[in-house]
Amino acid sequence: MARARKLFPIYGSALANNMLAALGRGHLVDLFVASYVVDFDRRGILGEASRDRELAETIGREVVLAMILEVREALPRFFVKKQRAKLKEEEQQATDAFFRELIAALDRAWSWNGDDRRQFRRDLALYSDFDASQVALAKTRKRGNLQEGERPFVGRVALLLDPSMLDQARRAARKFHVEVARLAQKLLRQTLRPTT
Repeated sequence: MARARKLFPIYGSALANNMLAALGRGHLVDLFVASYVVDFDRRGILGEASRDRELAETIGREVVLAMILEVREALPRFFVKKQRAKLKEEEQQATDAFFRELIAALDRAWSWNGDDRRQFRRDLALYSDFDASQVALAKTRKRGNLQEGERPFVGRVALLLDPSMLDQARRAARKFHVEVARLAQKLLRQTLRPTT
């Protein structure tokens, strides 16, 4: 069994930096859009450089939102717990401080103004509320599986990417969401990896 470790708020800042570095370094969003364009012969969705850059930045913001939710779900395992509700009070306080620092680090990196900050928090609440409602709904189902297509990330990215071909954009966004979730888990493990 894994041994529980200490979680320090500074890890939130480190994770934010790792997320942003992974987005930029790997050109994650650019590769996703390029792949979509080639796979579905949709060169028409690309435009001038400033429009393409805005599309990549907006989808990148959705990626960060999805990563934060993935981290929130995975973080209790850091304390050798399966669910957030089973965290002890001091563990809950540590995760809250971690997330406050994560959001503050994103704020600093993106130089948000007040409106940007409020909009990001509203969007994060939308993502969180949706996941919470799906978990509650899954408890009433026999299989308990969440339907990936229902997640806000999928619909929002599909609308940004290719609103005139929404079904195929949704399929591509679902696959991309799986990739984003894996990357978030990997970055969390790397950030919280004990040093020896």
